[in-house]
Amino acid sequence: MRVFTVMILVMGFCAPVMAEEDPWEPDEDGYIHLFNGEDLEGWNIVGNDDGFWVEDGILRSEGGLGGNWMYFEERTFDDYELVVEWRLSEDGNSGVFIRVPSEEGNPWVTGYEVQIVCETHQRADQHCTGSLYDYVAVDPRPDETPEEWREFVIRTEGEHIQVFWEGEQIIDFDQSTMERTEDKPLEGYIGLQDSHAADGTWVEFRTVKLKPIE
Repeated sequence: MRVFTVMILVMGFCAPVMAEEDPWEPDEDGYIHLFNGEDLEGWNIVGNDDGFWVEDGILRSEGGLGGNWMYFEERTFDDYELVVEWRLSEDGNSGVFIRVPSEEGNPWVTGYEVQIVCETHQRADQHCTGSLYDYVAVDPRPDETPEEWREFVIRTEGEHIQVFWEGEQIIDFDQSTMERTEDKPLEGYIGLQDSHAADGTWVEFRTVKLKPIE
């Protein structure tokens, strides 16, 4: 009886401890999936929590709900390739934020906003889709037809920022060449803007993934 008891105790101490799976482990291609397609795990909303939600694997925001913006709060990033798939309603307005130092202030001022917009009155090239909002104009200008899935690939390496739209380069910028941007941070949070327009507009995201550049 005593031997049996000892064996049970030993077996108990030897039982393997299962390590928790890290949800932010890179996939086989080296990408960290910041949006998991199920919920808002890892994200912090700076505004009304009802302004963003996940439905059928899609991250959605609608105008007039006050979501403002949200950011991936698990960590900051410096050099990377960021892939974002999105679509926007007619008269919609949204954006992707990069290198945002904190949730304080406007992220398009403290960091950069890669603009997403589709308005009846077309904006100037410095404020249209793909621009580094209010800093760098696109060249060439992308198609802004609403309600179609689009893809941004955003690359940051030191002071160099590139934006590709549907595989075509539309921004190639060295922030050290502009007085307004030369002191901007080289590291920060990734963020998404809500449907930053009137009631009835919307924005959706289905892929937000990032590959660090070593």
